[in-house]
Amino acid sequence: MRYFASLIDNIKPTLSGHDTFPLRYGWLKKVHDQIALQPDAEEIDNVFSQDTAIADFGVGKNMLNAMRFWSTQTAMIIRDNSAYYNTRPTTIIDEILKNDIVDATKQLNSFYNSENIFADHGLDPYLESPSTIWLLHLCLVTNPNLMTYYWLFNINTKSELSREEFSRLLKEFFKDHGLSAPSDSTIKKDIECLIQNYTTKTRKATDDFENVLEGPLVELGLLTRVNKQNIRALRGEKNSLTLHVFIYGLINCWRIHNGAADTLSLEMCTYDECSPGRVFMLDEDAIIDYAEQLQDSKYSLAWTQSAGIRQFQITDGSSLDAIFEQCVENMRNEDYSH
Repeated sequence: MRYFASLIDNIKPTLSGHDTFPLRYGWLKKVHDQIALQPDAEEIDNVFSQDTAIADFGVGKNMLNAMRFWSTQTAMIIRDNSAYYNTRPTTIIDEILKNDIVDATKQLNSFYNSENIFADHGLDPYLESPSTIWLLHLCLVTNPNLMTYYWLFNINTKSELSREEFSRLLKEFFKDHGLSAPSDSTIKKDIECLIQNYTTKTRKATDDFENVLEGPLVELGLLTRVNKQNIRALRGEKNSLTLHVFIYGLINCWRIHNGAADTLSLEMCTYDECSPGRVFMLDEDAIIDYAEQLQDSKYSLAWTQSAGIRQFQITDGSSLDAIFEQCVENMRNEDYSH
């Protein structure tokens, strides 16, 4: 838990704001487009509080709050004073990268931003590529402020949890770090929203069309409902996770834990907070499968096994920044080739 603990003074637990609505297809694109319609000016209106907002977005007030919440927590929009702006490649400034704020903006880069993904000319405005969904997921679960998500994917060691146990362990996590836990009701609603985000719903004959729609995160196959009370983590191979997205997650972990080193151990890559093993729910065998694919790739990375130590190693005098640029270029050309 050392990474979370190192950030504790700057963490602002966020367990509400979604009004219990999970992320849905079309929301991030809709928010991007509505903000893009705003005139270029030094001061623009808050699109979510305009008198016409409900009509403009075509949803009710609670769902509008959820659209704003998920767009913010995936770093697709940022707030400046009272207005919201789409993130762009040029949003990546030293002030964001170097300040002490712990939030979704830490995941912004020249590739991962609203303009690059959701503009009409963007790579994936309608979330047709699983790679985009994996990147959105990574942004959510590596943000310590989203403590329900962060705890489940980075701290929890149980493969199966009941809702009651989830709530109890999460409250203990708050207490162990000297943080004031929100109300039981708030925790319960956030857990329920997480479960709706990642698992297939139990459908009823009386459900209307809106209630049977599933969001994009369900596609990742990370969690399943065992029964009405329990969920189970689906750790292991992920067919829709490409080598390039794996490398993207690997570099993110490397920068957090060992940025100055030219090696990263299999153990750290599998079990540390924000590691590919944690974030993507991969076991050692699945990670080794990706590692072995490096041999046939052009990445300046190698998989080495010596004296019982298995690790990733930077080669050719390269750097994490250079490998990252290589990664996003490969992703652009291969994961978004449609």
